[in-house]
Amino acid sequence: MLMNHLRVAVRVLIRQRLYTALNITGLALGIATTAMIGLFVWHEMHFDGFYGDAGRIFRVLPTQYLPGHATSRMTVTAKPLGPVLAADLPEVEAMVRVARHAVVLRDKGTPVEDRIALVDAPFFRLFDFPFLAGDPRTALAGPGTVVLTEGQARRYFGTTEALGLTLTLTSGAGLVVTGVVRDLPSNTLFSRDTPVQIWTNIATKFQDGWDPLFAAKDTRWRDEFLQTFVMLRPGVSPATLAPRFPALLAAYREGMEVVAPGLVETLELQPLTAMHTEPMEDRGISPATLTGFVGIAGLVLAIAVVNFVNLSTARSSLRAREVAIRKTLGGRRGQLVAQFLLESMLLALVAGLLGLVLVELAMPRFLRLLDLRLDAGFLSGTWLVAAISPLVLVVGLVGGLYPAYDLSRPRPTDLLRARRAGGGGRLRAALVMLQFTVAIVLGIATVVIGQQTRYASTQNLGFRAEGAVVLRGLDRPAGLAGIDTLRDALRRIPGIAAVGAAANVPSDRSEWTNNYRLPEAPAGAPDLLIRTEQVDADYLQALGVPLRAGRLFDPARPGDITSHAALRAGGGGVTIPVVLSGTAVRRLGLATPEQAVGRTVMYGGGTALTIIGVVDDVQFDSAHSGFEPTIYLAMHDDRSVLLVRLSPTADGATLAAIDDTWRRLFPDLPLTREFLDDHIRQVYADEARQGDLLALFSCLAILIACLGLFGLAAFMAERRTKEIGLRKVLGAGVADIVRLLVWQFSKPVLVANLIAWPVAWVLMGRWLGGFVYRIQMDPLVFALASLGALLIAWITVAGHAARVAAAKPVQALRYE
Repeated sequence: MLMNHLRVAVRVLIRQRLYTALNITGLALGIATTAMIGLFVWHEMHFDGFYGDAGRIFRVLPTQYLPGHATSRMTVTAKPLGPVLAADLPEVEAMVRVARHAVVLRDKGTPVEDRIALVDAPFFRLFDFPFLAGDPRTALAGPGTVVLTEGQARRYFGTTEALGLTLTLTSGAGLVVTGVVRDLPSNTLFSRDTPVQIWTNIATKFQDGWDPLFAAKDTRWRDEFLQTFVMLRPGVSPATLAPRFPALLAAYREGMEVVAPGLVETLELQPLTAMHTEPMEDRGISPATLTGFVGIAGLVLAIAVVNFVNLSTARSSLRAREVAIRKTLGGRRGQLVAQFLLESMLLALVAGLLGLVLVELAMPRFLRLLDLRLDAGFLSGTWLVAAISPLVLVVGLVGGLYPAYDLSRPRPTDLLRARRAGGGGRLRAALVMLQFTVAIVLGIATVVIGQQTRYASTQNLGFRAEGAVVLRGLDRPAGLAGIDTLRDALRRIPGIAAVGAAANVPSDRSEWTNNYRLPEAPAGAPDLLIRTEQVDADYLQALGVPLRAGRLFDPARPGDITSHAALRAGGGGVTIPVVLSGTAVRRLGLATPEQAVGRTVMYGGGTALTIIGVVDDVQFDSAHSGFEPTIYLAMHDDRSVLLVRLSPTADGATLAAIDDTWRRLFPDLPLTREFLDDHIRQVYADEARQGDLLALFSCLAILIACLGLFGLAAFMAERRTKEIGLRKVLGAGVADIVRLLVWQFSKPVLVANLIAWPVAWVLMGRWLGGFVYRIQMDPLVFALASLGALLIAWITVAGHAARVAAAKPVQALRYE
């Protein structure tokens, strides 16, 4: 019986070649898209779950509660916190701190920068990456040891047999290789969000100026800069430790300055396996994003299944008599359902095989679009078959169930009288409407995301991003010692208008905040937490920030320059000048920029600062957040970035001169140069990728919908052949016939627009709500999306309509 069903199914599919091809193509595209997104989502939801004790590992998050303010959580902790947790909490089985430091090595004679992680000795006990050489228990037992991935071993030594060899830094420090691990999998935070492939003991000395600064942090409880992980003993719940954290912190911070009255400080423990899907500081992927991917996959697959149902029910008129004869000859309904389900499953199987090929071809491009890397194991045949097999089963059953039910239900007499021929017209119209609703919503979303991304990256940033070059890597002893020499040399290059130095540039996603207040503020009033930017005297001019009142820092006035030591000493009897942003002026309660100039602001514990100027607000983060109140201090303590303002006459020779000057002054430091506007665009890379993906999926949705529309148009043209012949005999022209058939399919598309508009308006309104600075949605975008959908539908249908309309009436009247 099964073989008979199979033979019939194959014959039917071969006889109806056009509809078989359309169904297989649509299903294959839907299955391939869903499989690719499914692999990606599964990968993203299984980060760092492969360690032996992953369920007992947690990241420590310092958390602050202040009445009237949002809860603040940080991913970094102070250096002394980890040892205290390990010593005072018996529930903690092991503790590991992870600090990252950029070192300079030589790769084939060229100085290159690489990141190295300073970790406590038990690191590989918690994060048990497979070792190719060395003992994970002792590999990082002492300072001066280093563990590399096999890729880094080949890079610096030309072989993975690197055990016992010395990794020499340009500073002269040597690190002995005590272990080599396999290259990190793609689903770990150590290879993506915080990439590092070299580890050393936390007591290692680098001889590059880092050592005294790092050692000084041993007792600084307010200097949060490294991550701390703890592994709890079996059976211990993090909830049992939470009530003890505030007292523990208070005991070790006793006598320290209170950050703000009423502030409650505690710790939270974030599961290691949740770090990627509960992102902080823009690292990881949010559950909303993953849900969006799953939703898009479901929509594309639903459109493909809708095509299948539509075409299957449309062709029911051709099989009505076949079903009637089968039932008259004793065929049971179950057998008929089995026959149609087998045909559906066979179609889905062929589509699944084609989808497998499409995934193999398209997955690398899909990942490049996402700017992601997946291990080859995830793209192996086993994984792909595992991803596609359930889709084939679901699509085959869901896609074939309704047609099987619809075709096997009528009585034989009804079928023989052709009462059911061409039935289901309303359902098909509804399904076409659903397809185009989804396609129009995706199309509108694509345009809105593209507009918002362009607006966010080109909005009024408060400075001139174009024509600014950023030079990084000056935070090492050679760079710090020669930064003034480099700045003076760059100023002499034709085509350079200004050069300034700072600790960071806009969009670096770093922030230093301090407490400020006016001297006349009431006693007990909370201090204001305001962003503080450390710059040199020329930085604001180089950045191109407009001055609103007063003056900027002046290199010719030595009194404009201060230091951390002077701030801590209360100024030493000397007035410390500062420049404020417009928002900082308002936050402090000062009326106007002009009135703010000359006023005094108290810093921290009571250091007096004098406002010498007010500038426009600067967008340091992204359009997701508003302008932050900012106070600028002219300091030479933490200059690690040079900002070079190019003049309009600058050209390629100017950039070449910048590079040559760097290499001449710093032969052992790698050159890291980028344009500031390119750097800012990277902040919106996620939104840009979302737009690209939506554009891709919109095209796929429209393509699949058009495949179904093409099949339905062919069916309707065939079904109405005699009607068309009669109309032509009665005087109808080709244009009249085409207009008749096109209008039939225009109605569901027009209704789809009426549904898609409010849906897209609500969805994109919510998405835009995540931006402080955002576009206003343009009704023209909605109108163009509707017009585009109509044009696509017309073009798809018009070909069939014209071909049938052009046929001679005598041929149409002979039909059937």
